[in-house]
Amino acid sequence: MLIFTPQITSRISYTFRVIFERILNASVTFTTNTDVFLGTKGTKMAYSPQKIDAPIWIEATSLLFEENVVKQSIDEEKWGDTTLFFPTKCGCFPVDIFAVIFFLISRYEEYYKDIIPDRHGRFLCQNSVAYQLGWHRKLMVHRLALALAQLVKIHYPQFEYALPKYEELSTHDVDIAYQYKGKQWWRWCGAATKALLQGHFTHFHNFLKTAMGIEVADPFDNFETEHKTKNSIYFIPVARFTKYDKNISTKGKIFRDLINKLKENSKIGLHPSYYTSVKTSLIEKEKKRLEKISHLSITKSRQHFLRFRFPDTFQALIKAGITDDYSLGWTNEAGFRASIAVPFPFFDLQRNSETSLILHPLVLMDSIFTKDKEELVLEQLREEVKEMGGVLIMLAHNSNIETGQ
Repeated sequence: MLIFTPQITSRISYTFRVIFERILNASVTFTTNTDVFLGTKGTKMAYSPQKIDAPIWIEATSLLFEENVVKQSIDEEKWGDTTLFFPTKCGCFPVDIFAVIFFLISRYEEYYKDIIPDRHGRFLCQNSVAYQLGWHRKLMVHRLALALAQLVKIHYPQFEYALPKYEELSTHDVDIAYQYKGKQWWRWCGAATKALLQGHFTHFHNFLKTAMGIEVADPFDNFETEHKTKNSIYFIPVARFTKYDKNISTKGKIFRDLINKLKENSKIGLHPSYYTSVKTSLIEKEKKRLEKISHLSITKSRQHFLRFRFPDTFQALIKAGITDDYSLGWTNEAGFRASIAVPFPFFDLQRNSETSLILHPLVLMDSIFTKDKEELVLEQLREEVKEMGGVLIMLAHNSNIETGQ
């Protein structure tokens, strides 16, 4: 597919390649030469503010030709039964679909200075354009890409494309490996005392038995069945103990044995601690610590509490040698944070450039809903990904038991 555009910007190159290469499995090339474009007899498309005499012309708004971040006006425009934005007056679509897609996959709105975060500093789903327009559980990027491909196919029957195959990926955050064993002595004392004072005598007895070396059934020990699935990733925290980082001690044999068991059949990633979103230098230190314990080269990560900031966290991940991040999901809702379900490169809006870091969008985290509602929502999301193609990534916690806490 040959694309004419008056200027090949980093945003244009990035957006078109995500659409064609990662969703439609087709190739794309660019030209700024109108004579070359008009003289080409093969499959082609024009993307420009001014009309080009071609079968397919998408009217361009200014977003992909800009280099900075400014708050965008969300002027609503209907596209079938869906409400989109970045309206156009002419062209093959009522909106600039490439601007819409770039806005979504770059997470443009998360760079705004006037964001009102939750108490952990996170961007809420309810503040997203996708949620406000009613399609945060739809793969809008895929749907627009498919509509574009179908339009191209009408004008150029020789054009071939293929939607991504459907896959499911099970991922796990090991926030607290075990309820009873592996704790430092002072944490053990505190937990045992709390259990006694609150009248949780079974817990108290289990803490005592563990201290005496007697094996007890640990409710957090859900790894035996889960780790048999090879297509899974365990994200392991190795941070020092804090209010929000409460894993067992990383210095003992219990922790090392768990890592050795998990890595036999699953992939291991880093679970950067709560405060890494503010103090990003901790990411590299924690990565080296996990590598030393696991004897693995760690290239995957997911932020604890899904707590991150654009672009600082992702810049730090790249600097630390992380190649794949799995944090891009909602903490208080289910759906598609970037309206996409295939791995795609992180675009750094601060530097206005594509990066080497690949983002793997998360669809659903446990503990958001009751079990019954979770199953209904998951099935809805599963059908969406099956229809549009892509990877359904779910997040589970081994410590999420009974009450969902």
